[in-house]
Amino acid sequence: MVRRYGLVAFFIAASFLTLSACGKPKAGAKCVSGQASCVDAKSGLFCASDGTFKTMTCGGPNGCQAQGAKVACDNDVSTIGDACDTPNDGACTPDHKALLLCKNEVFGEIDTCKGPGGCKLAGDMINCDNDVADIGDPCSNDGNFACTSDKGMALRCQTGKYAAIQSCSGPKSCNIIHPKPKTTDIDCDFTVAKENDPCFFPGNESCTSDKKTMLTCKANKYVEPVACPGPSGCTVTVTAKSAKVTCDAEGGGGGKGGGGGGKKGKKH
Repeated sequence: MVRRYGLVAFFIAASFLTLSACGKPKAGAKCVSGQASCVDAKSGLFCASDGTFKTMTCGGPNGCQAQGAKVACDNDVSTIGDACDTPNDGACTPDHKALLLCKNEVFGEIDTCKGPGGCKLAGDMINCDNDVADIGDPCSNDGNFACTSDKGMALRCQTGKYAAIQSCSGPKSCNIIHPKPKTTDIDCDFTVAKENDPCFFPGNESCTSDKKTMLTCKANKYVEPVACPGPSGCTVTVTAKSAKVTCDAEGGGGGKGGGGGGKKGKKH
C-alpha cells in the first residue's frame, strides 16, 4: 500500500536590488548602465541591457525606496513576466504559489509552490513548498516527487515538468510525510487503479474500485484486466517489495488463472 520516495526541499537566495538614482526617467527612454529610479512605492525603473529603461515590480515588503544617491527595489514578490535586473534572482508570486527566477531580465516560473508552506521569504532565502503539484506544472529539480492537488496521483519532475508516474487511488491516496527532521517521503496507496493508469513498479498488481477486476503494471501502465466475479472479488496484499492480488475467479470461466471456472482465492 505504501511506497516512499525521497523528496528534496528547494531553496533559492532572494536579492534586494540596489541601483543608482538618476532623476525621473520614463519606461522606454534611453539610459546608461546603472541608472534607476522609483516610479512609486511598489515599482521602479532600471536600465536594461538594450540601453532603455524597463519597469521593475518592487512588490516585496520594502517596496521601492530612494536612499540618497541610490534606489533600492525589493522585488522578492513579483509576477511572471516582470522585468528584473539580477540574473538568477529569486522571487515569489503575489499568491505565494510559485517560485520565479530571473533569466534574460525577465522573471519566469521555475517551480510550483502549492504545498501548505507556499512560497515564503525567510531572511535572505526563499522557501518553496513543492510537496503538492499538478501534471504539467514547472519544476526545477529533476527527480523530485510530489502529490497532485487531489491526492490521487504521485508525480515526478522530468525535464522541467511534473509528470504522473503512479496512480494513488486507494483510500489512503497520496500524502507527504516527514519521518524525521529534514527528511520528506511520499506515501502512495496504489491498491486501487483504473485500466491504463500510470504505474511505477513493474509486476505490481491492483484492483479496480468495484473490486471485480485485477490489473497488472506493465510498461508503466495498469493493463491486462482479469475478471474476479466470485464473492471475494479482488483484494490486494502489499509488502515492502510488492503488491499482489488475490482474485476470486469462481464462476469466471476463464481469464488469468481462471482455468475453466477458476479457483476461489487463487493468487496471481
